[in-house]
Amino acid sequence: MENERFVGVWKLVSFEFRLADGIVIHPMGEGVTGFLLYDAGGFMALQLMEPDRPKFASGDWLRGAPDEIQAAFEGCMAYYGTYAIDEQKNTVIHHVEGCSFPNWVGVDREQFFEFKGDRLTLTTLPTTLASEQAVGVLTFKRTK
Repeated sequence: MENERFVGVWKLVSFEFRLADGIVIHPMGEGVTGFLLYDAGGFMALQLMEPDRPKFASGDWLRGAPDEIQAAFEGCMAYYGTYAIDEQKNTVIHHVEGCSFPNWVGVDREQFFEFKGDRLTLTTLPTTLASEQAVGVLTFKRTK
């Protein structure tokens, strides 16, 4: 597997969805943070988080109020699994083994990739977001 360009830790620079009508939205706000990790053995992990999510008043992660739980879930996306690169199609496929969004467990998430200097941009295939078709664009910077 030709994965040398991918291997490493990537810090999120930006995350947005582009709707068919040209509108750009930031589902986790413009301050979203995150990391993407690829290792040489073919494993990967992604975490995205809206940093200003409200804390649970109870201080107990199993005892959040419904609105706290909703904000915590909607403000965080995490998944892990293995990955494969298709150089012919210029895509990376994330074989999702575990995910904060249960519908993605066992799913292959194919994304177009582009490298520019120390940046990696992943562009998703069209997906449904709030009942609209959207394309996700995630840009990462390689960490030192």
